[in-house]
Amino acid sequence: MRCFCAGAVCITLLAGCVVGCGVGAQPDREREATGVAEADAEEATAAVVEQIRAIAVGESSRLVATQPLTEAEWQQLTGLSGLEELVLEAGGLDDARAELVASLPSLKKLVARHSPLSDAGMATLAKGVSLQELNLPQAGCTASGIAAVAALPKLRSLRIGGPYLQGAAVCDAVVSLEKLRFLHLVEVEIGDAGLAVLEQRPDLWSLYLDRAGVSDEAWGRYFQACPNVHVHVDQAHHDRDPGGDREQHETRSPIAPGASVQQQ
Repeated sequence: MRCFCAGAVCITLLAGCVVGCGVGAQPDREREATGVAEADAEEATAAVVEQIRAIAVGESSRLVATQPLTEAEWQQLTGLSGLEELVLEAGGLDDARAELVASLPSLKKLVARHSPLSDAGMATLAKGVSLQELNLPQAGCTASGIAAVAALPKLRSLRIGGPYLQGAAVCDAVVSLEKLRFLHLVEVEIGDAGLAVLEQRPDLWSLYLDRAGVSDEAWGRYFQACPNVHVHVDQAHHDRDPGGDREQHETRSPIAPGASVQQQ
């Protein structure tokens, strides 16, 4: 056996074979990372199973999934009457799954991140007559998809964003949501024309806009038309909001008036 050392690599010649010391380190790290990921997935699955059990027996009404639900888990949600709040942090809700979600008889709040629902998917969600809050920050719909959820009779809060949402057409769709009181457009460039359309809804309680592309002049006109709307722009309170210091804006909730509002 001969051993030659060159820098940090020691090469051993044995029985005509060349073995590089330290060559297996990278596969070891990969196996370790894979093991951690698998353990996390198992933990997430166990958490979902426990939450579904708790909902089924009336101990809870909320389900939070940190990884996409499996086919078996989706099937367990079918007809789950005690489920009032569904939070999908890692996506998994597509147009095909929208039918199941809309059929949940008691669902009031839906948070679905990384779920690019199309206009068709939004129209399907609109069948969920109990829905009061929709949070879809990475939707795949157009303004037509927003208009479709006007069919929801109890929808009071909408937080939505997506690559196909822009311009005054989005605001035209929002105006049609008669019961809406909380609106958050996530990185939707509505411009001055869009904000002018929202002047038709002085009954909103809160308006949150991110990267909306609105001028100071347009904001001045908006505050004159809608003096009681609480306004945040780019995650900060607008300093020209005439109602900004009113405590009532911080205590209104789309589901339970008096409960604190949480932007998720």
